[in-house]
Amino acid sequence: MKALFCDNRKPAIAVIAAALLVYLTLALGSSITRRPWSDEGWFAAAGYNLAFNGSPGTPVLEPVEWLAGIERHTYWVMPLHLVAQAAWYRMFGFSLFSLRMLSVCCGLIALAAWTLIVLRLTGDARAAVLTLVLLASDYVFVTGASFGRMDLMCAALGAAGLAAYLCLRERHLSRAVLAGHTLVVCSGLTHFNGVLWLFGLLLLTFYFDRQRLQLKHPAIAVIPYLIGAAAWGSYILQDPVSFWHQFTGNATNSNRLSALSAPWQGLMSEIVVRYGTGFGLGTPSPGHTGLVKFKALILAAYVACVIGAVCVRRVRVRRGVRVLLLLLGLWFVTMSVLDGQKLQWYLIHIIPLYAALLAVVVSHCLEHQTLPRWLIASGLIALVTLQAGGTLHRIRLNESEQGYGQAARFLKSHAEPRSLVMGGTELGFALGFTDRLRDDPHLGYDTGRQPDFIVVEEIYEDAFRGLQQERPEIYRHVINCLTQTHREVFRCGTYRIYARSELKELF
Repeated sequence: MKALFCDNRKPAIAVIAAALLVYLTLALGSSITRRPWSDEGWFAAAGYNLAFNGSPGTPVLEPVEWLAGIERHTYWVMPLHLVAQAAWYRMFGFSLFSLRMLSVCCGLIALAAWTLIVLRLTGDARAAVLTLVLLASDYVFVTGASFGRMDLMCAALGAAGLAAYLCLRERHLSRAVLAGHTLVVCSGLTHFNGVLWLFGLLLLTFYFDRQRLQLKHPAIAVIPYLIGAAAWGSYILQDPVSFWHQFTGNATNSNRLSALSAPWQGLMSEIVVRYGTGFGLGTPSPGHTGLVKFKALILAAYVACVIGAVCVRRVRVRRGVRVLLLLLGLWFVTMSVLDGQKLQWYLIHIIPLYAALLAVVVSHCLEHQTLPRWLIASGLIALVTLQAGGTLHRIRLNESEQGYGQAARFLKSHAEPRSLVMGGTELGFALGFTDRLRDDPHLGYDTGRQPDFIVVEEIYEDAFRGLQQERPEIYRHVINCLTQTHREVFRCGTYRIYARSELKELF
């Protein structure tokens, strides 16, 4: 840490190595102990099927309603993460840990990219290293890096696009445009949030190079989009009807686009729901204690640094700080308007900007000696400790053994190889992604399947509540399954298992 406070502007190698070690320790520990989630099961099932069966479908999901054709083609999410998974599994084998290691490695790319972004924007090596230190221990960032979703890959590719542009633009603007937009296209083909990085790249281009742009540069920029559209389009043309059902169904599911019709409400929900819940100000989720509210101190530090960067003229006029502030404002508004669900894991895209601005403010305070160095060092150590401590606390809880692990062992012990289990797709990490598992919250209402075992946890509970309001006929079928045709045989944590009443001899 001492190297950060010296006048030498060269990055402190020892601090960088320590930060990366902290990141890997936290991310790997979280990857091992974190409970599997339904999203991870959905995407892993498709990647597994593509890797080992050569099919892009997700047969563990029932092809009902807007998921029509899902057993043949997975269209409801962007394709690049699934393709990357398939290649990853072929090289390193399939497991939940392998899936999460893909995110961990993407996290390393994102850390390197943001270090370069801050260095190129500000010319301040100390701020760049501080950004790396803050991100490497950040609870949101580390949590995203230990989660088998596509968000970290999307963010890493987008950040790499911005970094490539900034590194190449002064000497080779054409190469910068091509490299930046190629990586941004890959980000967009990983997740729709790639649009954030497109907006960011366009902002950088017009802010720094609008005087240098020539007619050839838009032509160069469009090349990656044409190639990406051709590749994705060829996949879509294999079953355009299923694509339309799945893609539009996912786009409109769970009020995803609701903020478009009420932007001010979207802005308020962004603050109250995404940030409030993400930083411990909402109702604690099951298994979390009141300690989660200490995360609000992290948000307070980030907000304070933004206010400082805006209000302190010496900071505001620093090279690149205005760009960071413009990016923050642009992404905050975009996320507020385009995402009505307010999912917490999308914070992975914007958190690096808060960390970068905090690093810039701290570097300014050190340079101009506006605060005692011991006070700044104490504040940084406290913030890093709070961030890392939250992850370490979660690792200590070992959530994978609370409910999920015991439920999986129960099913392995009591379910026959031909038994049909209905429950969250994350069960596939324990039971295998085979015909014996179906993820169907309707419990066979649409297909007529009769499960031998039903696994209910908070995701299914939430789905049942939705059915009660929107599809009462299906809800009555669900209640009949849980109270008449099946009986509860296992309960641990949030997991409950119901078995067909005829299977009395097993218990």
